[in-house]
Amino acid sequence: MKRYIGLLICFIIIIGAISHVGFNFYNDVLSFLFVAGGSVGYGLLKNQNEKFIQNCGNGAVYFGWFGTLIGLIALTAGKWENWGDIDKTGLALSVAMLTIFYGYIIKLITLVFKN
Repeated sequence: MKRYIGLLICFIIIIGAISHVGFNFYNDVLSFLFVAGGSVGYGLLKNQNEKFIQNCGNGAVYFGWFGTLIGLIALTAGKWENWGDIDKTGLALSVAMLTIFYGYIIKLITLVFKN
C-alpha cells in the first residue's frame, strides 16, 4: 500500500509542476513510443522473467537518454534547418528532452510493481 501512496504523491507533485508550465508542452507520441518500445525491448533482452518489470523500468531510463542523444544529434546536425532560429531550436530541444522525462515516469511506475 505504501508504494501506491508514494507513487500517488510523486504524480501529484509532477502534475502540479507540469500544470504550472502547461500540459501541451509534455505531449509527443513518437517520443513516448520510442521510450516505451525500448523499455519493453530491454526487458525482453535481459531475459529474466522474474525481473521483467524492473528491467523495463531500467530500459525506459536508458532509452530516454538514447532518445535525447538522438534528438540532440539531429538538432545540431541541421536535420530540420533550425540551427540559429531560437524559436525552432528551443522547441526541438524540448522535444529531445521529453524522452528523458518519459523514461523516468515509466521507471517510477515500474517501482510499484517490482518484486
